[in-house]
Amino acid sequence: MGALEGSWGSLTSPPPPRGPSPADSVSCEGRTLLKSFVAASAQRGDSVHVLSFDVSEDQFKAGLSTELTSLILFHDAFRDPLGWAGEESVLTLGDFSASELAARLAPATQGPATVVLDSLSWLLLRLPFPSVCQALVQLPRRASAAGVRITRLLALLHRDLHPHGELETLHSLAGVVVMLELAPETMPRGDGVPQTAVMLHRKRRGQVVRKKEYFVVLPSLDLKPLHEPSRDAVSIKEGPEDCKVSTAADPTANLTFNLRLSEAERQAKESVPLPYHFSEEKKSSLLQTPAGVSKVYYEPDASDDVDEEDPDDDLDV
Repeated sequence: MGALEGSWGSLTSPPPPRGPSPADSVSCEGRTLLKSFVAASAQRGDSVHVLSFDVSEDQFKAGLSTELTSLILFHDAFRDPLGWAGEESVLTLGDFSASELAARLAPATQGPATVVLDSLSWLLLRLPFPSVCQALVQLPRRASAAGVRITRLLALLHRDLHPHGELETLHSLAGVVVMLELAPETMPRGDGVPQTAVMLHRKRRGQVVRKKEYFVVLPSLDLKPLHEPSRDAVSIKEGPEDCKVSTAADPTANLTFNLRLSEAERQAKESVPLPYHFSEEKKSSLLQTPAGVSKVYYEPDASDDVDEEDPDDDLDV
């Protein structure tokens, strides 16, 4: 599952390959980037299904070529979202379930499919949060059972409208999250308004790769990167859940016992002789022993109970 954030976002669900999901904000819209993803999927030969809740079909098509729009299948949920008009062709709020969507996608899909939600925020503000998450996760499996292979599920998310906890949950479901921000004013603006994409890529082994890039969406909806990210803009986190990059952790923190020594304890430890060090008497004896003569040396420990009169008193006989 992928998510696009800025003021908009997109989610791609496991188990299929996860597509980017944009999340935008009021200061930085993400629908243009979503259209760029839609154009790329259509040109690749996918059956592209756009579930339009936020804007009308004509408004979504603005800026798309006639050739491109002919390759996109629109499911209008903007005109009559509550089904009051009783039109069978429109998509209503009650149709948003994995089984209903799979049945709607199957008749018009040939080959791999890309499903686009514009926007996920519209659904989250009107449906219970758990039911929306369940539908996103179950949709690829239900679609597969209906003969449709969903390779990407893209969703636009207005992150200003949702609490932090919901955003973190959606990020955990997404394979790729693209959070949009305004680029620094020093960036060149010849081809359009530059934007910053903070990308979180959750790999199958649990690694989360965080990467930042600057880009411009050209009028043709192609993406133009402005420059390669620096090393500081790329990081890898081994943890499976938290997408935030943490500093080096202290392994001795939050323990119920102490692994560190005080200065007095360290001096006492260093003053204890090691058991394999020879005493001065043994060293001198070894150096003075004539050839062919052998001796056995025994240095009792402090805890040894040596009784010269009965050396075998410790034996159980």
